[in-house]
Amino acid sequence: MIGKMKSIRIVFFVIVAILIAGTSAHSAEYANPQLLLSPADVEKNIGKWVIVDCREKDLYDKGHIPSAIHLGETCNNFFREDLDIKGIGIVKNLKMRPLAEIEKRISSVGLSLDKTIVFYDSIEGDPAKGRFHGTFAGYVFVPFWYFEYLGHKDVRVLNGGIEAWTAAGKALDMKENKLPPSKFKAKVVKNRLTTTDEMLKIAKGEIKDVQVIDSRLPAENSGELPAPPGHFLADKVKRKGHIPNTTVNIPHFLLLTDKQTAKIKSMDELEKLHAKLDKNKRTTAYCYIANRISLEYFVLRLMGFKDPAIYHDSFIVWGNDEKLPVETGPTK
Repeated sequence: MIGKMKSIRIVFFVIVAILIAGTSAHSAEYANPQLLLSPADVEKNIGKWVIVDCREKDLYDKGHIPSAIHLGETCNNFFREDLDIKGIGIVKNLKMRPLAEIEKRISSVGLSLDKTIVFYDSIEGDPAKGRFHGTFAGYVFVPFWYFEYLGHKDVRVLNGGIEAWTAAGKALDMKENKLPPSKFKAKVVKNRLTTTDEMLKIAKGEIKDVQVIDSRLPAENSGELPAPPGHFLADKVKRKGHIPNTTVNIPHFLLLTDKQTAKIKSMDELEKLHAKLDKNKRTTAYCYIANRISLEYFVLRLMGFKDPAIYHDSFIVWGNDEKLPVETGPTK
């Protein structure tokens, strides 16, 4: 009887050990978990970190995270200027501003390279009212990429945006906060950006060891649609399809748990989505107007990819330049 009980105990502990090992294997932590913050992380560092509200100014004025500053416009518009496309016309706030202008703008709002910066947004804007921002569309990750490109070494994002903050029972503040001007000088990390010249060499097969992610919808990738249904710039591209030698199509929304909370998926889920990719190889992403790929870039950093980048010009430039090759049909 004693021997039988001992055997039962051994079996029990073996089963528990297997379950624990299985749970551990299923709960892999992000390679760079510090990049993605909870409301509690932000709350305990108020006064230490610089917190930036990426929404429109009137939303900031109605209530924001305590100590948060505002850039005077959405984070997307702060970094970008109008893009003039031949045969299409002016498209607002899509082109990278000149470096000197970006440095001047950042200096005017008091941001610097020596303090942790946290960005947050709301889950979704309201395109019907001309409000183009939101975590779900990738806008909050635009300044994250820009600051890493400019050489900042400690930029972070609040997971789930201001809705996660209020859902956690955290208070909002209405006091307008400003920082004294700084003297921002970028330390540009060039490999964070893929230029059209580099992408053309990849498309022609002249550069072979680069992985390319299309962050658009499968229907955009295949050439069935020029942009997502109802997109405010759907009529601003002449051609449809994808860039040759695209490695994989990972629609940006698959990186998020759902549209209601817009939180980043677990490491395990992200690993499955990126299973075809090698973290040690240069990896660049494109979409239509460089918002969705900013989210993809953030995820690549979160996962520990060694050399992530974005093709900022993206398909709104590529698809409008008839000298550049385009393929139709789904990426294999």
